[in-house]
Amino acid sequence: MPTILIIVVVLFVVIAIALAALKAKAGASEPSAKPDVYFLQKSLFTPAERSFFGVLETLNYDGIGITSKVRLADIFGIKKGLERGDRQRALNRIAAKHVDFLFIQKSDGKPLLGIELDDSSHEEEKRISRDSFVDNVFASGGLPIIHIPAKQAYDRNEINRLIEAAMRNGNDAGKAVQAPVTSTKNERSIADAVSASIAESVRNRK
Repeated sequence: MPTILIIVVVLFVVIAIALAALKAKAGASEPSAKPDVYFLQKSLFTPAERSFFGVLETLNYDGIGITSKVRLADIFGIKKGLERGDRQRALNRIAAKHVDFLFIQKSDGKPLLGIELDDSSHEEEKRISRDSFVDNVFASGGLPIIHIPAKQAYDRNEINRLIEAAMRNGNDAGKAVQAPVTSTKNERSIADAVSASIAESVRNRK
């Protein structure tokens, strides 16, 4: 009997010490979790994103809305059949990533097209890997995505043709489209380049 009592007392002490340690650790991290450590950002957009968003706003597609900074986890779900651990890992990979702009159907919020505005940071190795992953997620979900190089000025008509071509054919292509850097002097417009890229992808899948 005394032996059992000693064991119980020892266990109680160990548990009490462990709980105290956990409480102390939680208390040490508590200040960083307080709401008063946050501040309001001046804008959702970088200057380049705001400039491009202004172009998108002028296009005015009937029944289509434009959202920005949308998490991939809010656009895509995880397919059934995965083990619990694999499912969580797949979710974690898209939870902290977003797409710059997303076209949606106003009537029901259905995603129609993703747009990434590529500045010079997208040329970095880490960013290239991230973009490739995002493109593969869009392809897996059957949603078209286009990459448009950030510029000081945009040709509204070319952007319009590019977007219309992607929404019309992108799902069939199942492939991200990288818009080439063009000027008005080029014989071939962005839309022509995108249409050719999409057509080639469709042929390869047949």
